[in-house]
Amino acid sequence: MPFKKNTKVYKMNKIERNIIIGSLIGDGSLALYGRSRNAYYREHGCAKQIPYREWKAERLKNLDFKLLKSCKNPKLCSPSSKTYTELYNMFYKGGKKTITSENILLLDHPIGLACLYMDDGSLVIDSSKRGNDSIYIFPRISIYTLNFSKNENIILKDHINKIFNLHTKLKERKDGKHFLLEINKRNDIVKFINAVSPFIEEVPCMYYKIKLKERFENKRLKLMNQGYKNINKWSESITENKYSREEENFIITSKQAGNTDKEIACLLNRSYWGIVDKVRRLKLQGRI
Repeated sequence: MPFKKNTKVYKMNKIERNIIIGSLIGDGSLALYGRSRNAYYREHGCAKQIPYREWKAERLKNLDFKLLKSCKNPKLCSPSSKTYTELYNMFYKGGKKTITSENILLLDHPIGLACLYMDDGSLVIDSSKRGNDSIYIFPRISIYTLNFSKNENIILKDHINKIFNLHTKLKERKDGKHFLLEINKRNDIVKFINAVSPFIEEVPCMYYKIKLKERFENKRLKLMNQGYKNINKWSESITENKYSREEENFIITSKQAGNTDKEIACLLNRSYWGIVDKVRRLKLQGRI
């Protein structure tokens, strides 16, 4: 049930808005019932994902989000508020959740993309035989946006490319509304994981979605145990997202000298959003 009548005025910051929008495209929904004047956010999940919903509840505590664990399926929800009624009117057409070229503009920080991926994404390590004892291993990332039409998926794909410089492709399926987004090129997969990792690293139960090198090696060992001897060396090209001590010191010195995050990203050949998050963490540690 929605929270009791609430007259509090909520103002989201950019991080909070992106968590909500990314989740809304994923597992979340907005409800507006009967005589209720305002909508509220709700999101159900299995018991295994309670730590993930707790992370969201903590991140959204200033908006009075709560995780209700007494339900059969734990539920994350907000109070009803004019704020969510406005979002409901933007994202729901005829009572159905939709993506438009207007409402997708609210997704403009990688933490929102990370929430969409944690909600509805998967990292899969596939394999293809090349002869009797040779096999090729390759990863792919799928974002299961099957509840949206082909045109809605194209809007999302183009937006992710424009705002985050991350390339996905449209893939057709027989289930749902027949389309989802997929990433299967090595460089694109690495870039995507580097973009969302700073936020997924805060949610241990979701680590498996970003541990590319470990997942790849586990697949390789499994195939070796099955008798395959010639297995490709894809994993040797996987880049690490960790910052060395020298890089951390460079970031600290550069910020003290007045350099912008964009300038530091170019100098270190790192993603802009990765530097933004690293600077945030260094500030929390009191090092900047």
